[in-house]
Amino acid sequence: MRTINWVALLLMSMAGNVMAQPSGPRLAEPGAKRKYNGLSHIEVDLGQRNTLLVGFDRYAQVQARQNVDSVLRLFVADYRKVQDTTQSPTRAVHALFRLGEADRGVDLRYTPQTTESFRFSDGEEPAAVKKQQDTLQVVWSITGNQATYYDFSIYLLVNDLSDIERFLKAGGVNANLRKALESVQQYKGHDLTSPRMSFDMIQQDNKEARFLSPGLAKSPFISFQPGVGVGLIRNQWVPSLNFEVQFVPTQLHNVGYSVSYLSNFFFSQSNLNDRLQTFRNDFLNVGVAFYYFNKDGQTSAFSRQIFSFYVGIPVHRSGFYFDRDAVRLSGTAYQKGLFKVQPELYMNGFFRHVNPGLKLVVGL
Repeated sequence: MRTINWVALLLMSMAGNVMAQPSGPRLAEPGAKRKYNGLSHIEVDLGQRNTLLVGFDRYAQVQARQNVDSVLRLFVADYRKVQDTTQSPTRAVHALFRLGEADRGVDLRYTPQTTESFRFSDGEEPAAVKKQQDTLQVVWSITGNQATYYDFSIYLLVNDLSDIERFLKAGGVNANLRKALESVQQYKGHDLTSPRMSFDMIQQDNKEARFLSPGLAKSPFISFQPGVGVGLIRNQWVPSLNFEVQFVPTQLHNVGYSVSYLSNFFFSQSNLNDRLQTFRNDFLNVGVAFYYFNKDGQTSAFSRQIFSFYVGIPVHRSGFYFDRDAVRLSGTAYQKGLFKVQPELYMNGFFRHVNPGLKLVVGL
């Protein structure tokens, strides 16, 4: 029992080091429509396939930066000075507009259109058709103790970056954003303006706002993960049943702590009556699992493990397969969907009479 306590403390220490790393918002990669920062998101339909996206961690960030039109005017003026008009008009442009505390910058990335399309009209020259939208990503930089990071992003998905100037001349986008914020403040189910809340919202013109998954942003939760498997133990194929309860501190961290109950079933032919006998051996395990992040760079993908590690002791024995002081070490080396590959190590005592194994598991 002292051995499992020691290893469990080691696991908690490892996980603590991982969780102590900065977990603030990460800058989304340019060029992808749905890779945007923040736990919460507001999507505003501007018509003609143009969209305003706002990604944030706290509602107060949006309230403090509602004047999007002033930022767009700055961008239009700066972009006009560096715009490259010599390239193909059908290429997609991703513009990253960085607003610093003392200056600002623009990063431009171009994606050529792989298929050229043309529209024909009688008496006119063929017109090239642009199929990919342009993206303007606006970020506000904050200088911390170690590096510059971004806590708030606005995305404008437009058919062409030149359309931004047309939006401004037609009245801008501030009114559209204000309408979306009014819908947030009038939501009846939760106080979505609270810093503890997160939500996704879609605001379309002349339609009621749609809210997706509103709830607590940083609340812990429990995950139940049953599974069935078969493993090679002591040169036998051994079926097993496993039930795991995992505690996840928040969706912002990629670490989960678990307690699981594993039953292994050994089969042997009786010498007395030539009947098949079943010997069940159960282990109580504690462990820690590390997960990949989703594409947003912030929330964890709890169906995609990086790896996990478990320590177990026997709580029920039958047959002569394990001693009372046996220890089980295991982990997940590979996962794809519901399928997992888990190497195992069974020891009678601490590294005495070691029996390696391999288990294939199907489950959550």
